[in-house]
Amino acid sequence: MQLTNFVARKIYNSRKEATIEVIAESHDKKVMASAPSGKSKGKYEVQDFSVRGIDFSISFLNVFGKRLINEKISFETFADLEKIEAIARKYDQTKNWAFIGGNALYVIETAVLKLIAMSHEQELWQFLLEGKHPLMPVPIGNVMGGGAHVSASKKVDWQEFLFIPRTTNFFEAKFVNEVAYKEAKKVLEDKDLEWNGKLSDENALAPTLNCETTLALADSIRNTIQDKLGISIGLGIDCAATTFWTGVKYRYHNFSSTIKQKDLLPEQNSAFIVDMARKYNLSYVEDPMHCEDFSGYANILRRLKNCFVVGDDLICTRQERLEKAIREKAINAIIIKPNQVASLLETKKTIDFAKKHEIVTILSHRSGETLDNVLAHFAVGWRIPFIKCGIVGSERLAKLNELLRIERQIKE
Repeated sequence: MQLTNFVARKIYNSRKEATIEVIAESHDKKVMASAPSGKSKGKYEVQDFSVRGIDFSISFLNVFGKRLINEKISFETFADLEKIEAIARKYDQTKNWAFIGGNALYVIETAVLKLIAMSHEQELWQFLLEGKHPLMPVPIGNVMGGGAHVSASKKVDWQEFLFIPRTTNFFEAKFVNEVAYKEAKKVLEDKDLEWNGKLSDENALAPTLNCETTLALADSIRNTIQDKLGISIGLGIDCAATTFWTGVKYRYHNFSSTIKQKDLLPEQNSAFIVDMARKYNLSYVEDPMHCEDFSGYANILRRLKNCFVVGDDLICTRQERLEKAIREKAINAIIIKPNQVASLLETKKTIDFAKKHEIVTILSHRSGETLDNVLAHFAVGWRIPFIKCGIVGSERLAKLNELLRIERQIKE
């Protein structure tokens, strides 16, 4: 496969922020790809756009695309993405792709990968599977949220309250999360007098309640849905603790109904997280401590049995960070966000390394999403057991509906 046309342009993501979309062609085949953006970015993520601005990243891509066309560079395998990275490195030697922008590399690799799959007359998920048996991911549903994903002055400090249907049927799991969302909306309309319909960046319901009150509501909703549908549901939280870490303490702005602000030392915060996990039978705890506190994660993991202790900001999809987490026994699950490292090759290496060391992989969207459904193909093609891609909203449904289509195709 060789590129015959390539155009990069500016579009806007779900947060109405500028990002990049590319249109790539190979003779009669045409694809589109676009880059998401995170709101609470991890310290170890690559630079999303060039330090010179997004317009420079777009201009660079248009020149870069013409070079790939003029030099008639051929792409046949996933490993051939190295050809793109080798040329890109001639322009940008920075560790975090600060000159061209990580999203520029991510979006061109995604587009080229889609065309490679088409050249083999396969869908992308089929091409990535390389003959292995497909695995449908379980959707982790973000029902209620707060933190950096909510702009309101009064909000819950933790970023996400998550439902995890215990079923291997994707259609069924998606339905469970939708029912939970509707039930949570009904409960908030009754219980949270200050809510007023506010949503997070990912379209999760955004209560004004404190962490434990919100968690108690989530637990109650979980029990209601389990009784109604007869399906077991795991409950989880994404604390995004780095966002309220002061460098010395964890500063909760909405700690309880009687204490409006509460500073917790690291050992107090880890004890609080463990207490909440045990009290509400959590099966998933993401980013409970700040992004440098490997020992804090390890302390929580030792104390919580049968629970995913998940690293996102701690790892940022980087293999070297994952290696350290494994050595220190800090986590047993990892968030995978491809554009955190820009390179799809590096993303796949991190996934493979995690699987080799029995670390559970969870593919995730970003708070600022686009209509690109490629995450669905990465999830199935790379056999990732869990995916976070929201519950409602057009950018979220683009992934969910594509997964439904893939599931139907697999069963045919």
